[in-house]
Amino acid sequence: LEMFAGTPRLNDWYYSKFRDRVSGDVLELGSGIGNISRLLARDARTLMATDVEDEYLDALRQEFASTDHVSVARFDLESPPPAAVAERQYDVVISMNVIEHVHDDLGAVRALAKLLRPGGWMLTYVPACNWAFSAMDQNLGHHRRYSTRSFERLLKGADLEVERLEYMNLLGLFGWWVNGKLLRKQTTDERQVRTFERLVPFVRLEDHLRVPVGLGVVAHARKPLHTSPTSPG
Repeated sequence: LEMFAGTPRLNDWYYSKFRDRVSGDVLELGSGIGNISRLLARDARTLMATDVEDEYLDALRQEFASTDHVSVARFDLESPPPAAVAERQYDVVISMNVIEHVHDDLGAVRALAKLLRPGGWMLTYVPACNWAFSAMDQNLGHHRRYSTRSFERLLKGADLEVERLEYMNLLGLFGWWVNGKLLRKQTTDERQVRTFERLVPFVRLEDHLRVPVGLGVVAHARKPLHTSPTSPG
């Protein structure tokens, strides 16, 4: 996360995929040290930033100590939402590189959907293409990578209406595959990340296309205004 604190162009690109939906009361999952939280805080009426790591929670509290509309809480998706999170409802629940860390991803998404107000948005980025799964994923604690189809099934399994679903970052996927599968690297190369940061203005040209695959899947899903109980299973 410290590595990506130095990649403002990359962070802005990822956030641009969701910015038009961010308003009102926002719950962010896996906030880390606040790389995306800082951007969310500009657009949200209130922001609940969450994580599971003590050092990240301390960093978030320090970062937003003087920002009245930002709160910080511990939230582990492997467990029920804590009181500080569950006592409220949200217009937006957003997560980037989080759901793939959860054993029971369907259970987690269903629990998150319950925190949304009717008409609220679940905005999600997850790593894509299971054939690119490598030791780098394992070292990051990933249980899986997704396709647009598999992630759509997951969202619909939580009774969410999928409005936008697409791949992003074709070049990043190529680099991930080369490093993880061909070169069998264990971790992300910081020098490559810095190089990619310089290339972001050119890589973002793909925003004008619909790429067939990518490093990640971007999803916008909405909680129906009138919901029915989620079926068991």
